Amino acid sequence: MYQRLLLILIPLSFVLHAIDADPRIVFVVSLSAIVPLVEVMGVATERLSKHLGSVVGGLLNSTLSNAPELIIGIVALRNGLGRIVKASLTGSIMVNLLVGLGCALVIGTLKHGVHSFDRRQFRSSGLMLVMCGFCFIVPAVFRIGTPQGTRDLSLELSAILLVIYVGNVLITLLGSRHYAEDATPIVDDRKESYSASRSLAVLGLSGAMLAFISEFATEALIPATRVMGFSDTFSGIVLLGGVGGIGEVLTAVRFARQGKQELVLAATVGSTIQMVLFVAPLLVFTGLFLGEQMNLSFSMFEVVSIVLTIIIAREVINAGKATWMEGFILLATYLILAIGFYHLPDAVIAQDRTAAEGSALPALKVDILNQPDG
Repeated sequence: MYQRLLLILIPLSFVLHAIDADPRIVFVVSLSAIVPLVEVMGVATERLSKHLGSVVGGLLNSTLSNAPELIIGIVALRNGLGRIVKASLTGSIMVNLLVGLGCALVIGTLKHGVHSFDRRQFRSSGLMLVMCGFCFIVPAVFRIGTPQGTRDLSLELSAILLVIYVGNVLITLLGSRHYAEDATPIVDDRKESYSASRSLAVLGLSGAMLAFISEFATEALIPATRVMGFSDTFSGIVLLGGVGGIGEVLTAVRFARQGKQELVLAATVGSTIQMVLFVAPLLVFTGLFLGEQMNLSFSMFEVVSIVLTIIIAREVINAGKATWMEGFILLATYLILAIGFYHLPDAVIAQDRTAAEGSALPALKVDILNQPDG
């Protein structure tokens, strides 16, 4: 019901942008209009997946679930907001692992009791999750010694991540070939065929609408947040990141209500892995194509937040069982990090990001090189 009410905000955002309304109003309305679009894209993707079999459908679902983050990131890069893109990616990871998994545990355990996870099945995903954190730590550490090599390092890491993503897709497809006959549905009914076509049409239309409304939101972001007193980083992490990840949160909660614990992990952990392996490197190459500054060297505060998020989420899942209390802890962790970013001034982030972009830390580098031996 609430999704239908929020759909009214979509044409309203176009009207407000056309009449050049107050940036605060345009930003809030456009940001709110993204929520129902993300939900519509999620539902269309799930319905389309049913026509492609469990294997291909699962891959499509996990990949397209991050389409909002990718679209928002590309639009922000076109507007020269690379720093906002990094903040948005950080926020989406936090939302997936802390808010999505946290809400799913709270709602799922209150309805079905203690959540149980198959730790053996999660072992591979857990390792991939650690590697995701590793990919943010390496550029942040190595930029101290090679500040001018940040861009090249990010491009090389992005290429490796995309190769891993393609390899993961191929292994999933080839490893499941013996299930192909069972996984691929036979569709003879015209109604079913039309449903697949309709899902594609809805997916394409909602994606196009999301691109336009993301453009409105990013254009109004800076002037609106200046007036509201929010820093650019807080706006990217909490506002854009939260809206971009709302689809995974809603999906995880829906699976939790149905008692499908493994699908909860796919919607949260799986989506996070896809974001790091596919969305982040793709945005790096998009930035290169557009001539905008985009790399994998995030600020110290963002890297610490991502690593802490991965550690606490992995600990909860590795325990094998979880109650509403673990979910509450995940939500509290997100709130703590969000409050921290709220009080963090843009000047501090800007100074750290200047170092991340390879134009700072010269004094530190000279001091290190000039240290006497022994």
